[in-house]
Amino acid sequence: MTAPRPPVSGTARALTLGTLVSAVCFGVGLLLAVLGADGVVGNPLRADEVLASAAALRPWGWSMLGVLAILATPPIGLVVSALELRRLEPRTALLAMAVLGVLGIAAAVALVAG
Repeated sequence: MTAPRPPVSGTARALTLGTLVSAVCFGVGLLLAVLGADGVVGNPLRADEVLASAAALRPWGWSMLGVLAILATPPIGLVVSALELRRLEPRTALLAMAVLGVLGIAAAVALVAG
């Protein structure tokens, strides 16, 4: 008899949703650019500038939201995987969290290095 397969439907949903959100944001940014919206850009590390730009219907703001969504999707997927696998595959869940930690360290180093 084979061991029960761990559920990963939440992981698939998280990855799919993140991809769809980013695609919609990129699509809105492209549409705004095609329609001739103001192309003012800001600092992508300042959330207030990104949100203000998106609220003002500027292509840059919507495109940056797409970038942020696509960057956030894998870490969110890892957290969901760890939560789904914690009972049936605790070692795999721990590995998912370790990978998340490595991604966090790499992101911190990249931000500090500038």
